[in-house]
Amino acid sequence: MFRVFVTLLVVCFLTVGHAQELPAPKGCGYDHYVHSLNRQYPGFKAAADDVFRQVQLRSPQSDEIYTIPVVVHIVWGEEKDNLPDSLIQQVLDVLNEDYRRLNADADLIRDTFLSVVGDPGIEFELAGVERVQTDTTFELNLFGGSLPDNVKTSLGGGSDAWDTEKYLNIWVCNIEGGSLLGYAYPPAGLENWPEEAAAPSPELDGVVIHSEVFRRTGTYTASGLLGLGEQTIPVRGRTVTHEVGHYLGLRHIWGDGLLSILGLPDCSADDGVEDTPNQGASSQFACDPEQNTCGDNEEGDMPDMFENFMDYSSEDCLNSFTNNQIAIMRGVLENQRNGLINDVATSIVPIDHTNDFHVYPNPTSDQLYVESTLTDLDQYQVRLVDMQGRLVKSTVFGQNGTRQEINVNGLPAGLYGLMIRQKDNQYFQKVMIR
Repeated sequence: MFRVFVTLLVVCFLTVGHAQELPAPKGCGYDHYVHSLNRQYPGFKAAADDVFRQVQLRSPQSDEIYTIPVVVHIVWGEEKDNLPDSLIQQVLDVLNEDYRRLNADADLIRDTFLSVVGDPGIEFELAGVERVQTDTTFELNLFGGSLPDNVKTSLGGGSDAWDTEKYLNIWVCNIEGGSLLGYAYPPAGLENWPEEAAAPSPELDGVVIHSEVFRRTGTYTASGLLGLGEQTIPVRGRTVTHEVGHYLGLRHIWGDGLLSILGLPDCSADDGVEDTPNQGASSQFACDPEQNTCGDNEEGDMPDMFENFMDYSSEDCLNSFTNNQIAIMRGVLENQRNGLINDVATSIVPIDHTNDFHVYPNPTSDQLYVESTLTDLDQYQVRLVDMQGRLVKSTVFGQNGTRQEINVNGLPAGLYGLMIRQKDNQYFQKVMIR
């Protein structure tokens, strides 16, 4: 649930001979959250385990590709954190690749796991971008147990969510301290989920990402909790992939055991997923094919799956979800988060039957222009799909009455569908590209 970079201390009850020499782990802090709640509400973790086992048994209802509308909130104080639209699109590209198994590194999965990985059939489209400049700071209160949820409200110095039942809200901000890279709340209202430990109020649902890891390429020097140690990590956009996995109901692959917080294997913990190996601790930045924290050399045992998006491995090595993880995520979309995929526009208007929008020239071979005459226009989403329904381009516009430009140069010649979503209305027009 939380992605926190942790530097471990060797305490008195650990002997040098038994301490594993693994790099300091990065994390999203989900394990700390679970055990904190378990202390406040005894039985919470056991109930959560039961929930995940129940959800895991649900199989997807269809092979339908589910599309999730995304709103990105850029909450910034310094100009470096006011990330450009191009970078937002790059991160959305990573999500779409990882959740359709179209990522270029997918074929790097080891043969041991080849039969259990698959395509989640989940896509993401940008529905809106909110930009808020603020003087407020956002930080993890480790001892107080609070998260920087103030980034999610204008009263707290952040940006108010779009309807969290209909949109995946992603807040991007500078999280002070250098250790918390991101966090997300799993679905509320699952069966047997303790009422007292439910996720925060609906307007706080979504994903929060540290601005310096919200990118497709680069490196980031993370600090350990309490300022202990630093480590430079590769950034490939997979913090977002990981946190969206939590948002869709997935646990860490090692099951968040108590001992794993200290970097020690806890093989009694389980992630509730049958086709992931029994793994006692995170991979802690390692991509070691020999690492096997549970049941080494036992018949039928598998090594730790550092390729799994829900592990803490180097982002260069993360590349897969398993089929049962996919079943959980799709089950959540069909149940607890079904508003993300069931929100249907109240009307579909042919663009050539209204003066609300103009799309020209048509046919075109280079640029396509969109203009609107709507006086109350705030933001609208434009999607271009081919005749097989595959998304070709997606963008968000917002300047009322201004001509917006879509570059179609290089697209294969043929017939396409242009869809515009504005509030609860949807507009459609066929476009010929020559």
